[in-house]
Amino acid sequence: MHGRQSWQTPFHRVNVWSREKEREKLDYMHANSVQNKLVANLRDWPWSSFSYYATGAPGVLTIDVTQ
Repeated sequence: MHGRQSWQTPFHRVNVWSREKEREKLDYMHANSVQNKLVANLRDWPWSSFSYYATGAPGVLTIDVTQ
């Protein structure tokens, strides 16, 4: 694979059983682009759902929100 790899293998499935756990996992995913030095600020990663969850603004991706 050329360049940086976005996903590491093996990946691990995690059951999300509460709103708190959901928020924890979203925060982790949103922070990955900063932690991996792809952007300086997590809101700058265009493929992130951060803007949707922070402001409700649509982004590049369509977000399928669970109720």
